[in-house]
Amino acid sequence: MTQSRPGPDVLLVAPPGEVRELVLATAAAQELEVEVLAEPERMAGMWRSAGTVVVAGELARRVASAAPTARPGVFLVGSDAEQLAAWSAPLAAGVIQLPEGGAWLGAVLADGRSRFSGPVVAVLGGSGGVGASTLAASLAHLGAERAEASALVDVDPLGGGLDLLLGAERVSGWRWPRLEAADGRLGDLRGYLPVVDGVTVVSMARGPAFDLSREPLAAIVGALRSWHSLVVLDVGRCGGPAAREALRLAGRQLLVASASVRGVAAARQVVAEYELERAELVLRRGRGSLDSALVAEAVGLPILGEIPTDLRLVEAADSGEPPARGVRRGYRRAVDALVRRVLADADD
Repeated sequence: MTQSRPGPDVLLVAPPGEVRELVLATAAAQELEVEVLAEPERMAGMWRSAGTVVVAGELARRVASAAPTARPGVFLVGSDAEQLAAWSAPLAAGVIQLPEGGAWLGAVLADGRSRFSGPVVAVLGGSGGVGASTLAASLAHLGAERAEASALVDVDPLGGGLDLLLGAERVSGWRWPRLEAADGRLGDLRGYLPVVDGVTVVSMARGPAFDLSREPLAAIVGALRSWHSLVVLDVGRCGGPAAREALRLAGRQLLVASASVRGVAAARQVVAEYELERAELVLRRGRGSLDSALVAEAVGLPILGEIPTDLRLVEAADSGEPPARGVRRGYRRAVDALVRRVLADADD
């Protein structure tokens, strides 16, 4: 399902100067292959094939004009905060302000050496109780059945721990507090993390409040991408830097929304709050649901798929049974269709 990238580890689009030298030095420390361009118009196929794309802020306008399509793993780098912020949305890019962002730069460059080019998918609920965490767990579970390996990352510090949803609270392995010092390039983490039905899990722990920041999240996701063909991020509804970073790291953003009047109203608020210009809707349908086309028009996002309401999911969650295992065939088929779509699009 996954293939190694044919292009360089890092595509650096920057004129001669301090930014170029800093990125090259950081990449050299990690023994990464870097292709350097001062003319964005010459990017051609490298825009899609490179593992990570780093763009100097002063060339952001030209890159936005020359880039064929949005892609994950794009980062704007420089010292001018206003300039970087202005072009972050048009390029769907993360922002690394220098010099304070030097450590984070090392973390994101590590993505360029990934063994796999499988997708990173962020799942966000359009309202409370819509089943976003359940869908995230199901995507990872069925993804592990279809692909070589998958990972599930908990980004919600107030969610009580995603391992509970999988019945993995007693499975040994590191949780987020143990990983909060993660920085830069990391190796294979599979021997340290809980694994359930082929899914590597990075979960919150029960205990004192934990403030997850973007640097360790970027480092962990980068490491997981190197050893898993699908990485699913459960964004949660707490907001904050980690949630926004999860959305930036993801090549695919899925907004789970109830096909109801209240569900549509809540989803519109989430879209506005997070500026979800490239997200796709996954509609949860039940009796009396609104027409799908009307929901898509009202929310302003395209529909990737639909999932039925399945009351067995509540029983599965209470018993600690992975959701994709303890549901009716309709829900499983719907989620499996989403997994096939996500993996197939990633291979294109």
